[in-house]
Amino acid sequence: MTHLTWVDATAVNPTNLNKLTQEDDLKPPAPVAFAGSTGRTITHNYGHTDYQVVVNPVADPAGFLGEIWFSKSANTVVVYNSGSATGNFDYVIIPHA
Repeated sequence: MTHLTWVDATAVNPTNLNKLTQEDDLKPPAPVAFAGSTGRTITHNYGHTDYQVVVNPVADPAGFLGEIWFSKSANTVVVYNSGSATGNFDYVIIPHA
């Protein structure tokens, strides 16, 4: 199950909440695994880069996850990690209004 954590209360509005309930691509269809500096590409097809990405490891990486960062584009986001952990993660992509 994908977990959603709001970090910025200003990003919550009726438009975003409606979008969250309508988009099937907010939840990964299958487990998604970290891939280090190669990155893991997630397709969302929003057509813009005005969105927030939330990533949560689903298992203890035992200190090997490293830092997590993203490379956004109009229809995809690539999730990177600096460590050697390749365990699965959940994600949510939150489009801004």
